[in-house]
Formats: sequence, C-alpha cells, structure tokens
Amino acid sequence: MDKKILVIEDDQIASRLIEYALSKKGYRVLTAKNGLEGINKARNEKPDLLILDIMLPGMDGFEVCHRLRGEPQTAQLPIIMLSGKAQEIDKTTGMKVGADDYITKPASPRELIKRVEGMFARKAAAKSKIIAFIGTKERVGTTTTAVNVAVTLAQRGKRVIIADLSQEDSKISEQLGLKPELDIIGLLTNPVDAIEPKDLEASLVVHHTGVRVLALPKPQEGDKKPSPTDINLLFERLREVTDYIIVDLPSPPSASDKVALSKCDLVIIVTDFKTGALLELKSTSALLNKLGIRQERLGAVVIDRGATMPEVGFSNMKPLIELNAKVSLLGVIPYELKASLEVEPTNPVILSNPDSPMAWSIREVARNISN
Repeated sequence: MDKKILVIEDDQIASRLIEYALSKKGYRVLTAKNGLEGINKARNEKPDLLILDIMLPGMDGFEVCHRLRGEPQTAQLPIIMLSGKAQEIDKTTGMKVGADDYITKPASPRELIKRVEGMFARKAAAKSKIIAFIGTKERVGTTTTAVNVAVTLAQRGKRVIIADLSQEDSKISEQLGLKPELDIIGLLTNPVDAIEPKDLEASLVVHHTGVRVLALPKPQEGDKKPSPTDINLLFERLREVTDYIIVDLPSPPSASDKVALSKCDLVIIVTDFKTGALLELKSTSALLNKLGIRQERLGAVVIDRGATMPEVGFSNMKPLIELNAKVSLLGVIPYELKASLEVEPTNPVILSNPDSPMAWSIREVARNISN
C-alpha cells in the first residue's frame, strides 16, 4: 500500500500509537508535533490524508485546517480531526473550517483504521458531483428548475439524488408526486458516520424515472434535528451511492445550508429576466463569495417569464451577465404559458411536454452542468 498519511499530534505517546496502528495496515506515516511543522509537511510531502489533533501548541488544529483549505495544493486534502473535545460546537467548528471527519478521543485503533479506510473509499468514489440551486428571491422557479434538471440527468443514465433540506413541506416530493419517507428521521437518530450506505439508500423515495429523493420532514416536538455536522457527513455518505446530488436551497441559506454549500462543486443561481435581475444576481453572487464559494464554482440560469429572450438574443444576454455579474450563464429557460398549463402538478415539464422549448432549454442546462 503506497498511501501516505500525515499525523499532526503533539502528544508523543498518542502519535506513536497512531503511527503503529497505521503502519501495521501498510500505510506510510509522517508525523509533525505542531501546526506550523504540519502545514510545511503537508505542502512539501503531499500526503494522501491528514489526521489532525485540535489541541496543538501555538496554532490550533482549527487554524491549521483553515489554512490548508485556503491553499490550492492542499485544498482537497482529506482531513480527519482527532480531539478530546466532544462538544457539538467543536465538531461543528471542525466541519466549518473544512474537516471531512471528526473523531473524539480516546479512539481505538480499530475505529481509527475504520475511519481512515472509509475516507479513502469515499474519496475513491467521490467522482459524484453536488450541484446546488439557489434563487435570487422566492418563487423565481428554483425548485422547478432543480427537479427538471434532476429528471433530465436521470434520463441520460446518471444516478441522481435530489435533496430537500428545508424540513418544511417538501416541494420537490410534491412536484414528483411522491410522499417523503419518514424513516429518514428515525435513521438520523443514529450517528450519521455509523449509517451504512445501503441503509441510507433504502430510506430514499424513488421516482419512476430513477431519481431518488432525500426529504427531511419537519421534525415533531422532541425530535432530534440534524446538525451542520450531520448534514456534512450525510452528504459524504450520499456521494458514495450516486453520480449527482442536486440540492434545492432557500435564499438566504441557513447554517445547515452553508455546510451543504461548502461541499458543492457547482452552485447555480436562478434568476428571472426582469428589471433589477442583474443587480439581484450580483448581490446573490457576492453573498455566496462571502460564504466561501469561489466565483469559478458559480453558474446562472435565467427564467424568461416574459418570453422576451427571442428579442434580446441569448448571444447578447450571455456576455452581459458574464461581464457584469462574473457568473457563467448556463442557460435561459423560456416560460411558456401553454406548456405550463399542460403540465400536471405532479409531472415535470421535461416529462409532460418533452418537445417544448422549455424542455429543450432544460436539457441544454443539464448538458452544460455535465460539462
């Protein structure tokens, strides 16, 4: 086995125990006693995975993780935090600064190896993409766009999960004519990192197109609400069993939404074609930048409700948006009254009216996402 693991741990006994356990499994182990030494080794040695203690002399593990995530050469380095801090706020902080997993001390060698092997397995399977849709305002067509794109990707032979994290009435399930699977709440009463992928898959509702829906129904009084840490780990688990995760997010995003956004490969801003739309697009883009979403991970879809795009011309709209909002335009979807009236409430336009300009535009958006 040629996997190289860097361990940043100031406790020499703990460091040696970790090194021994990993070496027995065939991993090459590097060690560092403090954050600065660890950062330099991460840059120069290019490890395949980092095990990072939080309580370090000088620079703590949170700061180390934050700095590594901010550098291109270490931004994608898998990081497992190992700490005696067991409070939920500590786990949440770890995930917010970019950790992929969090283990509370004392951790047995078996548990440590299980997490390391699980991390490598997920990274090997993590060719899946997470695509979030977020509107510049309410009722701009975000959910409808996300649902139709999900169905289109499924029609192209892709495994697709569409996630509704609102914990309110599921608009996604409603548009697909499905009932949310209540068992997901019972499943999440267990630690998310202990959930087997097969059990998670079994809790998803399957549409006849093959699209699977993850809906978190509004918790009843006394129910455990998924934390940002849970959401982070949930997405890591979902990556193992799909090609695309489509996420429908409200604007502005909540704390859990921010964690989901940090995992996204692409965030698509949905806006309309009305006065002030360009300003709204720029404002939403700026908000996402503040949340750590880089400009190159942003895209835009314009909903043309006034059917004026033929007059303006897509070729004119594209440079206008990309030069002013600095966001790549992935498509313009014309809103057709006739096609919309023919759509059944539980049947997306891509299925009910597949030859309409709306459907063709949605397919173009899906193609651009795939590319």
